[in-house]
Amino acid sequence: MQLLLHRAFIPVVLLVGLHTSAALAATTPLKKLQSTLEQGQYEQAYALAQAQFDTAAGEPAFDFLYARAALETGHYNEAVFALERVLAAKPNHQPSLYLLGLTYNKQKNYSQAATTLNSLLNTPLSDEFRQRVTRALEAIEGNLASLKQELKHRVSLALGHDSNVNSGTTDDRIVIGGLPILLDETSREASDSFARASYRFDGRWQQTQHQAWRANLQISDQRHQDSDEFDRTQLSANLSYIQDIAAFQLHLGTQLGVMSLDSATYQQDAGVFSALRYAINEHWAATVNMSAFNLNNVRDSALDSRLYTSGLALSRANRNWLLRLSAGYTWQPARSPEGEHFARDYSHFSASVVYRLNDAHRLNAKVQYRDIEHRAAHPFFLQVRDETLHIAHLGWHYQITPAWSLETKLAYYDKDSSLQLYSYDRTEWSLGVHYDF
Repeated sequence: MQLLLHRAFIPVVLLVGLHTSAALAATTPLKKLQSTLEQGQYEQAYALAQAQFDTAAGEPAFDFLYARAALETGHYNEAVFALERVLAAKPNHQPSLYLLGLTYNKQKNYSQAATTLNSLLNTPLSDEFRQRVTRALEAIEGNLASLKQELKHRVSLALGHDSNVNSGTTDDRIVIGGLPILLDETSREASDSFARASYRFDGRWQQTQHQAWRANLQISDQRHQDSDEFDRTQLSANLSYIQDIAAFQLHLGTQLGVMSLDSATYQQDAGVFSALRYAINEHWAATVNMSAFNLNNVRDSALDSRLYTSGLALSRANRNWLLRLSAGYTWQPARSPEGEHFARDYSHFSASVVYRLNDAHRLNAKVQYRDIEHRAAHPFFLQVRDETLHIAHLGWHYQITPAWSLETKLAYYDKDSSLQLYSYDRTEWSLGVHYDF
């Protein structure tokens, strides 16, 4: 449970405990800063405080107001430094200790926040102020308890329709080694309905304020009404470590995956991944990610390959929406000369947006472009394949209750290949229900 900052948490009149506040409050700049805070104009107050910083920093009354403006605008480190200056001059200033506890909470430094507020409770306080500190401490202790372990489960069932089930999986990673000389009716474009059941587990175990372990497990089974040769089961599991370092977050992990077609194992993958995220400010973030995987094609070892990916993403988050732009490059060399015609490199670009209409409804959309270049001539057509793939996704999520939700998805794929046999269009629609516990 996150503690929400409210204007009434730290009334500016609490400055009376500072000996120099009366003198400083008589000056116009400080009165203007105080008035701006009281009106709830926090961004403007922060700008005013920044303008006065060089001449007023070190004065307890100014530092307290500066900390309040910094906290309300998300500049938590600056708020801590300003409050430390106040407490260096006035070690027992209760409003500063209270505000410092709230700031530590916003930084997710819950243990330090609890220590600060507990020390404040051991001092003489008015009944009203003691109740306020107690309520804040209860919320922080709730945050501290939830920090240690977070486990989430999701069971889903979806029904849908695929306009071109022959085209393979949505991630375009099923590959065909040989090519039959005679193509019969079953090799043509075919549509089919399907049912998909899945389970997802997410676990997070916080070690310290800045360190955590995370685990994810996903299992899905998709069954087609008529084309049972394309029935597939997929399993992936990963374990990762997260480290926060100031504005950076480092994510390192390992992943295993298995995919089966028509009840027989088709592909296995294993590898490592990493991501480094930098919070530019409260709205913008940039992420660099890399991964390396071994892909084992169980049915045809000549098609075994490695997969190396690097990418860069830029995201902007606001109260009701999230925008993400990303670009990357994938290098997929073959592990044997017989599969060199499948070895490929491709660049990919994508843009996605998630918009929250209200607490119950959320819309999302994503577009992606891939430019795929193969490395060697096809053994049958004696030509090197060059391809482009366009992908578009639309989705709507409806939260019925905290546990139950509905989701509908529409996806379109358009692949254009220099070898016409590998070109296709595909539309997939599904309606699913999720149960979270």
